[in-house]
Amino acid sequence: MSWKRKTTGPRSTADRPLPRSAARLFPSPGASADPLSRWIVPALLIGAVAGLGAVALFGLLHLCTELLLQDIAGFRPYRTSAEGGFRELVPSERPWAVPLVAAGGALVATALALWLAPEARGHGTDAAIAAAHHDPCGMRGRTTVVKLIASALTIGSGGSGGTEGPAAQISAAFGSVIARRTGMSRRQARTALVIGLASGVGAIFQAPLGGALLGAELLYRRETDARVLPKALVAACAGWLVFGACYGFAPVLGRHSADGPGFGAGDFVLIAVTGLLCGLAGRLYTGAFYAVHLRTEERVRSLPARIAAPVAAALFVGVLGLLVPGVLGTGYGLMEALTDRELVAGLPVVLLLAIPLAKIAGTALTVGSGGSGGIFGPCMVVGAGTGALAWRLGEALSLPSAGPLPYVVVGMAACLGPVANAPLGVLVMATEMVADASLLGPGMLAVLCASAVTGRTTLYRSQLERRPRETAEEQDEATESRSGTVHTSNPVPAAARTP
Repeated sequence: MSWKRKTTGPRSTADRPLPRSAARLFPSPGASADPLSRWIVPALLIGAVAGLGAVALFGLLHLCTELLLQDIAGFRPYRTSAEGGFRELVPSERPWAVPLVAAGGALVATALALWLAPEARGHGTDAAIAAAHHDPCGMRGRTTVVKLIASALTIGSGGSGGTEGPAAQISAAFGSVIARRTGMSRRQARTALVIGLASGVGAIFQAPLGGALLGAELLYRRETDARVLPKALVAACAGWLVFGACYGFAPVLGRHSADGPGFGAGDFVLIAVTGLLCGLAGRLYTGAFYAVHLRTEERVRSLPARIAAPVAAALFVGVLGLLVPGVLGTGYGLMEALTDRELVAGLPVVLLLAIPLAKIAGTALTVGSGGSGGIFGPCMVVGAGTGALAWRLGEALSLPSAGPLPYVVVGMAACLGPVANAPLGVLVMATEMVADASLLGPGMLAVLCASAVTGRTTLYRSQLERRPRETAEEQDEATESRSGTVHTSNPVPAAARTP
């Protein structure tokens, strides 16, 4: 679907501007340097809707998992504390049904997305980043509903994907709609979209500070847009409050007491090694995803083939999920399971090695083939598995004095942060998910080591290298805002400006 066709056609009811009394509560169109006070109302509104979207996604995903994966297929995956209490993995009572259920969910979800909103396919976060750079007012409202249903069906039936991509695209689309209806300038619309993205991710992971920092970091590979951070903090807190009011404010991965006497010299050596291993895992994860995604985009052209590709991938992922835990669904429950010393110590080393590799393959097939789901969360699962593997190998050498929890958390941050080009936001988010700020120091060490390995690898190819220079129109808007000049709807043509 081309956004140009929508913008040049007749204006729909949903895109009509707001009444003047309501528009006064939003930033003035054309005033690109609006103070934070003019963004309080839109940030709270966008954050609240992002929280409601996260609530709907969380609830619908839980319902689909209960009905499809558990009741029909008889498979009970790991469950986090936020999902009602920790639960161990139970083997499937009907293993033959697991691949069939996964394929059926992929079939319905893909057909629905292709029919109503093709942009809802894939992982969503990259689409939101691309819209922020190129058309911040162009995201459609219907994308939120289609993305919500398609993602819940895909992941709830056993597809390997994360919840942050759907949450980000849902809330970013609402920010885009608000910007369009209030007549915001291009820069203001970009800000509205970004704070929507930040609040959606922060709400679904119960990590408002990490979500806000992520919004400031995620658009560019080598720079941070600090201007959006205060607005993103307001929106992320609103989303977190709404989500917490429905599902509680406990950390996603639960609260964990100290396991061991604390950090020693051997721990910091092993943390650095964990960072290096997670850097390799992040590169492998990114390469595998784009290998599947680009080949699918090149070879899969017809409508039947676009539906068949995710279905065939789901069949393989269903079989893989029967062999390796954590492949089916989000895998967040596995991250919490890997923080338990006795459980990790009892797993074979071969299985610990297979967990991150299988999650990489499952996510690349599910989302890379066109299924609806995020790639942010599964990368954390890969890092958690890599951290648990490093702890287990170090335990054999008597290196760590702490339990596997620090290695799981720093592995999550070191695997995802460098390849997402958002090391600070991801690190803070990982510590918020276990409510332990003492892991920030070890996490920084692991992230730095991982960054030395990942280099220029990026998980989101819509990111720009650096923030572009302001256009002439944006410079005029900034000058008018500082001088108090009223913005005119008929600016002087570029050719008539004096050099």
